[in-house]
Amino acid sequence: MDNFERMLNELQQSAMEQMKNSNIQIDKNKLNSFKDIISELVSIRNEFASKLSQLQNSKEREIVTFEYSKGGETLHRGYYCPSLVLDLIVGNFKRGKLLKRKPDFGKYSYEYGFDADNRLIRVKGVNEFTTPVSRFDEEFLIYSDDIVLGVEFNNMGHIDVVSKCTYDKGKIVKYERSVCGTQEYANLYYEEYFYENNMLSEVSIFDVTPRIEIYEEQKYKVEIDEDSKIVKLIGGFMTNGVAEKDVLDFYEVIYK
Repeated sequence: MDNFERMLNELQQSAMEQMKNSNIQIDKNKLNSFKDIISELVSIRNEFASKLSQLQNSKEREIVTFEYSKGGETLHRGYYCPSLVLDLIVGNFKRGKLLKRKPDFGKYSYEYGFDADNRLIRVKGVNEFTTPVSRFDEEFLIYSDDIVLGVEFNNMGHIDVVSKCTYDKGKIVKYERSVCGTQEYANLYYEEYFYENNMLSEVSIFDVTPRIEIYEEQKYKVEIDEDSKIVKLIGGFMTNGVAEKDVLDFYEVIYK
């Protein structure tokens, strides 16, 4: 057993002991459904693992316009993160901002490529090893009906992360993302959205670590304004089916 495996085993034992002492209940059926999602995302990873050059060539031919942004490195895709709430509930997760024109190399964080239908199909992220012509982190988006897959290659050409977004009539209903370099240590971040009268009303969030048989759950009621912008989230972490009653108010941030 190497040090990494020993550390994980110790973490598992510690987490299980904490769960026992705190009386937190884990729904085994729900946990198993999350494991099935991870298996699906790992299968997608395996399907595309050897197709970096193919994806680079095909997407390059499809791109007709570019956009650039600064900041947002802690958030998936930065400015164009699919999550509707992650940057709101995690204080240090920022989307960054779009730039009005193409900046010099080193003065932007992401390059976004769009096809003729104005669909985002490639995201290039700048990292410490990037040069003006090579070693970008690259994510490629694959569209199929109401499903959008994202396969993320690191600067060494390996897939580290896979995401899947599900839409219904143009509105996102599920956001799944797994760091899944290997299935054994793969995790899952999962959001599910609920709508009333075609307006966002509630979101459930799960952070799943199957290696230690646990997940964290958050649930929020959503209040939006006439422009469909989120102005308030009410809720928080779930404990045995009961959500916290925190209130996150963004009205002043939006309209100040």
